[in-house]
Amino acid sequence: MPDALLALHVLAGTAGLVLGPGWLLARWRHRGGAGMAAGYQVAVAGVALSGAALAVAVPGLAWLCAVAVLTQGLAVAGALARRRGWRTWRTLQPHLLGGSYAALLTGALVAGTGSPVWWVVPAVVAQVPIAVAKRRLHALPA
Repeated sequence: MPDALLALHVLAGTAGLVLGPGWLLARWRHRGGAGMAAGYQVAVAGVALSGAALAVAVPGLAWLCAVAVLTQGLAVAGALARRRGWRTWRTLQPHLLGGSYAALLTGALVAGTGSPVWWVVPAVVAQVPIAVAKRRLHALPA
């Protein structure tokens, strides 16, 4: 069972890492991207659920359940911000969705390398595309 769960976790994570930028590019090109958005949300949910299950199964890693919940929360809140017309959605959405993507990337890099530096680098580097997205969203007509 753990091998199948790990395979699901890797598959969902890979899908999220591919669909995230695809969704962003579709939105920037005014092509909607609803399918990619839904796929990204499903992928993040799959990563969060399988990651939490794996964390509980390995002694000493239960604290990663909080990371799974936070990652899922960021993705869902980011998707809802615009759809629900939150007053500050143009500022919040890039941080929320960018944060969920940075969490996926962090997990892949930490798992792949084991280096603790990857706990910080994706969050720092993500600030550039988040700032660009915020600038683009604030330039849209109200």
